[in-house]
Amino acid sequence: MEIKLYPPITNASGPHCVTYEELERIARSAAGAVVTKSMTHCPRQGNPEPRLRAHLDGGIGSLNSMGLPNLGYQEYAKLIPKLKGFGKPIIASIASAPCAHGLPPVEQYREIAVTIERAGADALELNLSCPNLEDVPIAMDPQGVRAVLQAVTREVKIPIGVKLPPYNNTPKLFEEIARTLLDFEISYIATINSEPLTLDIDLATRTKVIRPNEGFGGLGGPAVLPIALAEVHRFYKFFQKHRAKIAVWGVGGITRPEDAIKHFLAGASVVQIGTLFLWEGPTVFEKLWAGIEQWLAENGFSSVEEIIGAVREI
Repeated sequence: MEIKLYPPITNASGPHCVTYEELERIARSAAGAVVTKSMTHCPRQGNPEPRLRAHLDGGIGSLNSMGLPNLGYQEYAKLIPKLKGFGKPIIASIASAPCAHGLPPVEQYREIAVTIERAGADALELNLSCPNLEDVPIAMDPQGVRAVLQAVTREVKIPIGVKLPPYNNTPKLFEEIARTLLDFEISYIATINSEPLTLDIDLATRTKVIRPNEGFGGLGGPAVLPIALAEVHRFYKFFQKHRAKIAVWGVGGITRPEDAIKHFLAGASVVQIGTLFLWEGPTVFEKLWAGIEQWLAENGFSSVEEIIGAVREI
């Protein structure tokens, strides 16, 4: 099932989307949809602070090891009906994490998905790629991806997206994951989640800038744009080659309208905004969309659809 957003730009699950107040601000903005924080079976406080450096030296981006702080899926099930009153698609991001109930990850995804569909969510985004928990992300294990998708797609009828990490220089793993996705009726993939295992140091104090995971965290912002474009493009080409009706949603490095245009040219049909949204709040959607429309008009295009995947070889 295809998800149509207008404008084709929304928040990335992560910053400023935990509480109802934060989600309401997105709903009132120019974003084409509202994406929730990745909800887990149990409420989570997240990792110890400091766990976020919003502005890295040189403006290259942000570094975080948040650890999925969220209200727990039962609270989001109560919030979704209220959010639907704003008339925008509500996309519920779902993740698994160590839980007091002892449920295995696959069962957590299944139970949350069923409950959230009943609550009225318009789509699910299965976050299989959080880099800031103790366990290796499910997205790095093709069999784990298969198990989650089998459990969820059997139970729910609303569109399903999958949030993936960068696979970088692992072509065999990329191929395995991409082929696994072909076996399921999913609507889109969102790529990339933050670049994992990155580190920064505060020279004034000679300390690591965040505390959890020995200072290692996920990098987002301008520095990851080329990585994100590569992942968008190779998934787009793979799905085109196999005639798969799976859309690619581009995430990573978008701080200007031109960055979003690059994502569209690489094959994205929707873009999600993370670090810039962290920096500037909900006004970013209107500003970015205005710039995108201006670029399209100046270059003789009437819609984003005309440039999706239209990058040229040299």
